[in-house]
Amino acid sequence: MASSFPSRFVDQKTGTIEKFQTMRERVTGEFLPEAGHVGILAVKLAVLAPFVGGLVVAAPVVAVAWFGARWGAAKVIDLVHEKLLLEHKKGDFIEFDFTKADDVAAFSARYGDRHAQFAQDYAAMTKLAGLPQPPKVFIIDQFFKKGGTSKLGGLVSDFMAGTTSRPNGKDPVIMLGKGALNELTAGELRAVVAHEMTHLNLQHPAKGVRWQGRMPVNALINVALVGAALLGPLPLLPVLGFVAVTNVAGRALKAIQSRHHEKLCDRGAALITGGTGDLTTALEKIKHSMLKMQRIETEYAYRSKGLEPPEQKEAGAVKRFFVATHPANEVRSSLLQQFEKKYPAWCEKQRGYFSNAFNKAAARPDGGNAAPLPANANTRGANRWQLAA
Repeated sequence: MASSFPSRFVDQKTGTIEKFQTMRERVTGEFLPEAGHVGILAVKLAVLAPFVGGLVVAAPVVAVAWFGARWGAAKVIDLVHEKLLLEHKKGDFIEFDFTKADDVAAFSARYGDRHAQFAQDYAAMTKLAGLPQPPKVFIIDQFFKKGGTSKLGGLVSDFMAGTTSRPNGKDPVIMLGKGALNELTAGELRAVVAHEMTHLNLQHPAKGVRWQGRMPVNALINVALVGAALLGPLPLLPVLGFVAVTNVAGRALKAIQSRHHEKLCDRGAALITGGTGDLTTALEKIKHSMLKMQRIETEYAYRSKGLEPPEQKEAGAVKRFFVATHPANEVRSSLLQQFEKKYPAWCEKQRGYFSNAFNKAAARPDGGNAAPLPANANTRGANRWQLAA
């Protein structure tokens, strides 16, 4: 039976989006994969410890390596983010800060025909997503640059949509490929952006540092185990099998957590914009574009060497379980349809806030201004910034 209000996520009195996941989902999708990966490292350490002086010696070494790796991973990500923030100066990215009037005008002049009122809707989505400030928008104008020119001569229409931030969550950026802006409808683009904003709300970019910080520790233990086997204390073949199985298990746990994150952010897009159908069609467009991109790159790589490119095949279910970072589009579409059926009134109301996008109101004589947010809409952190006039 349909429910008119998503009370598990939204405060019924104020209409404020309070959360994007339940406690049960946090445990099963966040805590258990993390705990499983830590457990794998603990088992490896227990196997290795007797051959390197026992846990008294091994545990402190691994602890130092662990914290050092986390610190190093945070520093590396911070440097990469800093480089990304500077890349637009070289022409790879076009930066827009919608708190600045000049940037609002520049975006409207460049993309306003297809995405009218986007800057205003972006501000509204930022408030609904509970973000303290609007993330900067980087349009990836020539993502495949090599030597100053497009690597494939403009054959690839880049559909990338992603987000990043510093390890502490500051300086968030939402990146959009020019293909997304050119091909996605206004409603589809807003649903995709709301998905990315949910990643930022849930601090997924920052949380990735924890997992990445454990990877060097895992590699260190693997090397020590193989070394112990080569030197004699441990049998080589069982050790190699043990290392391989635990590595595959760790990769599967990371994939499970990543797919969980994507499902949460799809729901976030539905909660923020109500655009369940728009996100579904956007995902299909992005999928087909990325497959086309992969096919072109593969053909280019093989034919440049005089070889015949292999037939492109999608990964099977088993492989997807272990390596896929995103759920299959069929799964995501089904979950979005279930949300729409369960909360039709909420979805319709949210779509009303962005009527310019979802109802193609830009063609109306009144200019298609989006419906204003209600007074009780989620405005957490909104007092820290204002949309440029």
